[in-house]
Amino acid sequence: MKYFPKVSRGKIYLSPINAEDYELRTKWVNDSRISDGINQTKAILSINKEKEFLEEYSKDSNSKTKAFAIINKKNDKMLWITDLWDINHIDQTARLGVSIWDAEEHNKWYWTDAINAILLFWFHTLNLLNIDLHVFSFNEWAIRCYEKVWFKEYGRRKGTHYCNWEFRDEIYMDITKSERKKKNLKLN
Repeated sequence: MKYFPKVSRGKIYLSPINAEDYELRTKWVNDSRISDGINQTKAILSINKEKEFLEEYSKDSNSKTKAFAIINKKNDKMLWITDLWDINHIDQTARLGVSIWDAEEHNKWYWTDAINAILLFWFHTLNLLNIDLHVFSFNEWAIRCYEKVWFKEYGRRKGTHYCNWEFRDEIYMDITKSERKKKNLKLN
C-alpha cells in the first residue's frame, strides 16, 4: 500500500486513508477482539461493503470528519484507522474515534505515539480546543492508554452496550488543549 506521512511522532506517522486497504479493514472489523470494542459485534461486514465504505471515506469530502491511517515508520505497515468526527470549527470541538486496529499490534508501544500525533494535528493544525471520546467500560486497556495521555472521564452511561451476554457502561472522556499545556506536554 502507499502511504503519505502527514504528521510524524516517535515510531509512527499519520497518513490519509488508502482505499486499497479494504481487505485488511474487512479482516479487522470482523475480528471479535476489535468489533466488540467499536460497537460492531452484531455487524457482518463483507469485503465489497468495506471496499465501498473506504472508497467513499478516503475521499475526505466531509468537512465534519477527518480520518487517518496510523502507520509504523519502520515497515510502512498500517496499524490502525482513526478518525475525528463531529468537528465543530465554531466551538472548536470534535470527537476522537480509534475505529479499528491490528489486533496483533494493539498492545504495543505505538499507542502513545499515535494519540500524541493525533492531538498534535488536531489541537494545532485544526486549532481545536476540546476533544472527547467514548469507550466501553470493559475496554480497560484503552481506558488506561487514554488516561496516560491525559484524557479524563467526565461522564458515564450505565448499561448502554450489550456485548457477550452483558450490559456494559459507556464512558465519556475528554482533553483540552490548555490541559495538555498545563502538564507541560509537548505538542510538537
